[in-house]
Order: sequence, then structure tokens, then C-alpha cells
Amino acid sequence: MRKATVVLVGFLALVSTAHAGADYRPGGTGDVTATSPLPGALDAFYPPAADRPVYLFKMLGLETSFSGIVVDLMEDDLKGARESFEDFQRQYREIAAMVPEWKGEYPEGKVKDLGEALATGDKGHAMDAFAAVGEVCHRCHVATMVPVQQKYHWGDFRTITVKDPLSGESTGYPQFKKVMAANLAGITVDLRQGQTDNARKQFEGFRARFEALGDSCQGCHEKPSRYFVDPEMRATVEELGVVFKSRTVAADEAMALAQKIGRESCSKCHLVHVPAALAGASRR
Repeated sequence: MRKATVVLVGFLALVSTAHAGADYRPGGTGDVTATSPLPGALDAFYPPAADRPVYLFKMLGLETSFSGIVVDLMEDDLKGARESFEDFQRQYREIAAMVPEWKGEYPEGKVKDLGEALATGDKGHAMDAFAAVGEVCHRCHVATMVPVQQKYHWGDFRTITVKDPLSGESTGYPQFKKVMAANLAGITVDLRQGQTDNARKQFEGFRARFEALGDSCQGCHEKPSRYFVDPEMRATVEELGVVFKSRTVAADEAMALAQKIGRESCSKCHLVHVPAALAGASRR
């Protein structure tokens, strides 16, 4: 029972984020890996071709029935476990037919074994069979979950535009970020060169663009961002502004604050978004 419970926890952790992302050798065709191109047929089940992520929702429905099997077994409800299995098997076959290129990754053998184990009424045997099916699911998720998320969840960052508050023109997101990064680096560069007025101008450019950056997050995020451009980081930017308002700018303090912004906002935001943006672009 413990083995099946562990598999269930791992299975839930994977499918709750999406159907998708290392090598996969589960007993299907064995040719699906994390570097394999995603099947073209999958496009039909995600926006913009579909009005919602159909394949993901199908997988979540499959997970509910699959989890129901072990939940019922833990409750000593064999009848319920068999009913959950029937629903799982039906959905499993339905999803296997949706994407022809992946049909071989839905082997019937382990599923059949699970049905037979449930029919015997042997709870321990059924739990072991459940764990075996869970391993099939898990290995496919390891191979495909991340690529699917990169392509269908993250979208294409190159399509995002931001209105530059200094030029007043809409510019591509990558270009906007490069200019803003130059502003932030310029603060330290100019201060090191003793060019306080230039450093102040670089800060003003960065501050204006940092505010615009926060607004751009709404293009993907339905709720206000809690990180990277949150009130705490905005307060750090304003703290840097106070330093530059002084008649004699404390260069060391200004550079330390600029480095903090780069470390706590820019760098951490990049850790989250850049891998997905680059990997997603390579899959389009």
C-alpha cells in the first residue's frame, strides 16, 4: 500500500500542473523523449485552435478517475474502485486515440493487469497493479510535460509589446528589456566613472521603464504580480531615487541598491521566464 501511495502522490504532483515534461522508456513505443518534437496533432487540442486546453482537461479527468481507484481501495470500497477503474479505462482509451503519434505510449497491458487485480478482490495485488500503471503515466509525463507547457502555456514572448514611457513608442518585449538592462548597468558604469549626472539620467530611464514593465506583466498574468515588480522592489527603486536626489550622491550606496535590484528582481525573474521563453521559441 505504501508503494501505491507514493506513486499516487508523485502522479498528482505531475498531472496537476499539466500533461507534459527526460527520457521515456515505459513499455510503449519507447521513442518519446524530452527532445522529441511535439506531435502536430496536439495543436488541435490547445488554443488558439481550441477555445480551451482540451487535452489538459482530458488528462485531469483521467487523473481523477485513476486517483479514485486508490482512494476507494484505501477505504476498502472494492465496488467503488472497480467503478473508478472502468471510468479510467474508458478515458484512457479515448485519450490514446486523440494523438496518433502518442498512441503507443498508452500501453494496454498494465491497465489490463489492474482490471484483473481488482476483479480478484485482492487489495494488495490491486495496489501493486495501480503502482505499475502509475509508473507508465509518470514516465510519459517526465518526457512530455515540460515541452507541452513551454509551447502551450507560456506562449510566445516575442509577440509582447510594451509602450516605452520615454520614446512613447511601442517596442518589442526583448528590445524593451535590453534598453532597461542598459539603464540599470549604466547607473553603476557612470558612477564608477564619476559621471553622476549621467548616472542620474540612467536611473530616471530605468525607473520609468521599470514601472512600464510591471504593467506589461498583465499581458500574461491575470492577477497582479507578487514578485519581481512587487511593492517591495518598487520601494527599492524609490530608495535609489532618494539617493540620487541628494546634492552629493553616495556612489557606493547607489551601486549597492542597483545591484540589489538586479539580483532580487531582474535575475530571479529571468530564472523563471527565460528558460521557458527560449525553449518555447525553439518549439514553434
